[in-house]
Amino acid sequence: QRIQERHPSQVGSERMDPRIAKTHAAVMSAATELLVEGGPQALTMDGVVQRSGVAKSTVYRHWATRDALLADVFVDCAPELKMPDESLSGTEALRQLVRQLAAGLADPQWRRLIPALALLREQNPSLNELQHEISTQQSDLGTRLLQRCVDDGALDPSVLEDVEVSLVMLAGPLLLAGMFNTVEISEDLADRVADQFLTAHRPLPR
Repeated sequence: QRIQERHPSQVGSERMDPRIAKTHAAVMSAATELLVEGGPQALTMDGVVQRSGVAKSTVYRHWATRDALLADVFVDCAPELKMPDESLSGTEALRQLVRQLAAGLADPQWRRLIPALALLREQNPSLNELQHEISTQQSDLGTRLLQRCVDDGALDPSVLEDVEVSLVMLAGPLLLAGMFNTVEISEDLADRVADQFLTAHRPLPR
């Protein structure tokens, strides 16, 4: 259940009443399993009730509709990238972020979730706004990290001209490895990807 353990919603659940937190965790775990095993069509309220062991009345008290549950599952399953500690240099912070991405892509459960989440979003346009919010948060984090590297003199300021393209160039090799499973995704690979990005975008001589 590494996906649930990484997600920020678990931090919030720690502040819940323990009984509510336990219910939330059981429902999210059951919903994620159903999504992985059978795709969006398998993720039903009755299925979640049966798999989780949580009473139907309790499930509906927290999620009034299937769409509400789908939205919560979508957010709960979204990968989380955390900003590395501010005490680190921009270069080391970049390496740490790429290692986080590699760790997520190396998780077999997460790999199985990727197509299911894509189908879930395609079949439920209401999730597009949530996806946009998550993408915006990740883009903001990437922008701040690239700025740290520029400020440290590790990257050329040109990487900030089109941040989305820069982030695609940074994450692309790992995403490709995760999609086709042809190369082992490891910390060593993550460091090589980060170092190649740093070398390719080092400050231009003046």
